[in-house]
Amino acid sequence: MNFGIIADGNRRWAKKHGLGTKEGHKRGFGAVKDELFPVLYDNPEFNAMTVYAFSTENWKRSPVEVKYLMDLYADMLDSWLPDLMKKKVRLGHCGRKTRIPAFLKKSILEAEKVTAKNRKFIIYLCLDYGGRDEILRAVKKKGSIEKNLEVPDLDLIVRTGGEQRLSNFCIWQAAYAEFFFEKKFLPELKKADVKRILKGFVERDRRKGK
Repeated sequence: MNFGIIADGNRRWAKKHGLGTKEGHKRGFGAVKDELFPVLYDNPEFNAMTVYAFSTENWKRSPVEVKYLMDLYADMLDSWLPDLMKKKVRLGHCGRKTRIPAFLKKSILEAEKVTAKNRKFIIYLCLDYGGRDEILRAVKKKGSIEKNLEVPDLDLIVRTGGEQRLSNFCIWQAAYAEFFFEKKFLPELKKADVKRILKGFVERDRRKGK
């Protein structure tokens, strides 16, 4: 099964604690890496995690924040890569590669290449990604739309930070996903919270239109 996370609340968490936006994003990445991923990796029901890291609309943010995020993602990929290899995790990028900085594109391509044969778990990193943009790009390719999409169907979508909307995340793949809107900001997320969400997910009756 595929777990989708709309990573939200980094900036609000930073403001709440009197810290800079930069620190909020850093802590948010730490929560995904150290709190969310380990729980999913150890859960036999899930074999994929889709992280909504940077949308096609996020380019509208200040140049300073965008630059920091691009630097952070490059550092993240480089530092996380040894652990992903050890755990046999494949990393796949979803979204456009043409608009991101050359140094980040290089890190993404290297991570995709090095982890390509890993099969135990997969992380889909949605970076410069938008659900509408993905569908438009899929339409332009040969074959069916569904086969040309970059992200598989999602079983569970969690949004941190208290907001209750998709914000252009995996519009097609969310058709029969279960939704959980977590009030905690992403940097506040702990393993216990992830386990609580998964417990609630298991208890839901997923009829899928039947």
